Order: sequence, then C-alpha cells, then structure tokens
Amino acid sequence: MNINHKNIYHTSIKDVKDLAVKEDIEKAFELHPAYGHRRLALELKMNHKKILRIMHKFSITPPRLWYTKRYTTESDPAYLASYANLLKTMDLSTLRMGDVWSTDLTYIKFQGKFIYLSIIQDIVGKEVVGFNLSFQHNAELVLKTIKEAALKTGGFPHIFHCDRGRENLSELCLTYLEENNAQVSVSDPGSPWQNGWSESFFSRFKQESGNLNRFSTLGELIEYIYGYLKYYNTLRIHTKLKMSPYAFRLQVIESGLEKRGT
Repeated sequence: MNINHKNIYHTSIKDVKDLAVKEDIEKAFELHPAYGHRRLALELKMNHKKILRIMHKFSITPPRLWYTKRYTTESDPAYLASYANLLKTMDLSTLRMGDVWSTDLTYIKFQGKFIYLSIIQDIVGKEVVGFNLSFQHNAELVLKTIKEAALKTGGFPHIFHCDRGRENLSELCLTYLEENNAQVSVSDPGSPWQNGWSESFFSRFKQESGNLNRFSTLGELIEYIYGYLKYYNTLRIHTKLKMSPYAFRLQVIESGLEKRGT
C-alpha cells in the first residue's frame, strides 16, 4: 500500500492542536457561558474563523437560553408630539462617553411574581452606569435609577434617551432631568430598535441568565443580578469595543481618547 505518512502525521498534529483549542473554549465558557465565536476569539486571542471551525468540528454551542420579549412599558399619547428622537439626525461617531444615556426596564418573573429591573447605559462606553429593582414599574423606579447613575458618574448626560413609556416621561423624571440640563430624547412610536442599546443589553441578560427560577429565594436572585451586572461591566467583552466596558473606560482615561464604540 502507498501510504503518505507525512499526511497522517500532519493530520494527527492538527487534531491535537484543535483539541487543545476545544479545551480552551470549554474553559472560557465557564466564565462566559454565552460567548459566540467572535467574543471567544477576542478572549482567547485567536482568529475568529479558526474558533468557528473548531466549534463546528466538535459541535460546540454556547450554553445559553433564548427568551421571548414581553414589553413592559405603555406609551403615553400625551407625549407623542412633545418629545422627539434627537439621536436620529446626529452623527453618533462624534459622541463622547457621558454624552448620551439610554434607559429601559424589563420584567423578571420569579416564583409567580413580577420584578422589574431598570438600567441606564452609556451608549459610547456600553457601561451600565445605574440600575435598580422594584416590584412596580413606575416613575419612582426610573428616577431612583437616574439619581444612582448621576451619583456614580458624577454628573448628567447631555441627552437622556428612552422609549415612550409612562415611567420615563413622568413629570417626576422630566422635571428632574430638565433641572439638571439633560435633554430628553424619545424613540418614535412603535420603534424599539431606536433604543437598541438597552434593548440589546436586556436581550443578552436574559439569554445568558437562563431560568432565573432556579434560585430558591429572592435574595439569591438579587445577588445573581448584582453579580451579572458587575460581570457585564468589568469582564464581558463587548464586540464593538473589543474589550469590557470597564477596560474601555480605563483606556479612555489613560490615552485621552474621548470617543469610539457607538
């Protein structure tokens, strides 16, 4: 028989290397269970095509769950003409960290009850700068989150962007924002993609968290949410930034850069 021993040797070496990468991927999933091949490539400092090939070869998929979107906000017709989407006509690439905040809230169904999570995100740095939990989705929840974000960042954005939910456009929140010189920008009716920053965050949060009813107590659930938000800000790679929001913020501070990431 005419056997090419060189090809056999080459194949076996390649298989050994692929197995090593497979183990690296599985190890990365322990901390980042929802990473796709692009984030894995950034995490492992490898070519994303190589990661994708090995994931296909060994039938590897991220251990994450999908969810069905349920909208929690109700539009208020009184504000249809009062506020507009200020971001539609802006060149977002010129924005700096702190210029624009995006806010939204979502529900978490836990042991037969609804809990609401409100977040505020810097759209340039992707960092969640404020968040709060409540059994009610109301103006007080949103206002508390705004105040927390202002305390953490040391100021207010030029533009505060939200959807047309009654919670966001309450007199309580609008007055507070206007007193602190923040302009209010609102997505067009029926256009949730115009607030894609917060929408994307909640999509990832629910995909990566899986069934939250696995927790026995409310305290355990709250501890997990706080832990996830810390993970999201400090460790989880954002594909547009190619690093975590925390690492990006440090890079901005150290290098003097003031934009990128939108």
